[in-house]
Amino acid sequence: MNYKLLALDLDGTALGGDPDLFASGLAEAAAGAAAGGCTVVVATGRPAACLPAAMDPMPDWVGWLILCDGAEIQDARTRACLWRRAFSAASLACVEQAAARWDLPVEYIDRSSCYHLTAAARRWVEASGPSAFHKNVVARHGRLLDAPAASLAGLDVLKINMPFVPQELRPGFAAAVGDAALILDCGPGGLELTAPRAGKLAAVQVLVRTLGLGMKDVMALGDSGNDAALLQAAGLGVAMGNGQAEVLAAAHTVTGRNTEGGAADAIRRFLLNG
Repeated sequence: MNYKLLALDLDGTALGGDPDLFASGLAEAAAGAAAGGCTVVVATGRPAACLPAAMDPMPDWVGWLILCDGAEIQDARTRACLWRRAFSAASLACVEQAAARWDLPVEYIDRSSCYHLTAAARRWVEASGPSAFHKNVVARHGRLLDAPAASLAGLDVLKINMPFVPQELRPGFAAAVGDAALILDCGPGGLELTAPRAGKLAAVQVLVRTLGLGMKDVMALGDSGNDAALLQAAGLGVAMGNGQAEVLAAAHTVTGRNTEGGAADAIRRFLLNG
């Protein structure tokens, strides 16, 4: 086995067409990697309370969780936090001001997985903008933000969802935010933001140092803009066939689509040599 840490994205990668279920063959392949001595890390944009049903109870093969696009690392067994990067009050205020300029919907996600929705975000949800999955998440974990965003700093905001940002507004929004956040392009719909010095790559770098490994020991799989930097820096970065152009360009190789068992195929090929 050439790689000692497997970083595995969820949506669009490890999960198939159902956002609650692993894709065909994934659990078996990942379990085989773990049995062979590889540390398996689930690296997702989801917060802790929104993991898929397939991870309740937590599979034995999952060693670590990287949550909220790399803003937090948890031990999968104990759920103890190893590392966290939250937005400062100043950064929250900067994002709020930039979003308000174009009346963009914003969801601030704190360490307890609560989604604090601006009025624009609430209108977007009520207008049937989100997917059924996203609408269900907001129904269970959402609340209306009725104070300045900076007031959330004490709750440790780990991620900011911008669920709908038209392409023509993105350059101006990014310029207005500046270095107050790391902006991740996650497709034609919207953007995802983490605090500066966060991100999946930063979190994996913390883990490899903790485990006495190097980035050359990492195999990473992903499909979206929040995976691109990690795939490029890993010893082996594998893009899903359904991945965004940015991810396909950053990766070292490409596997099949998530709905075709592409993640399991890559694990078998590069980790299990089968």
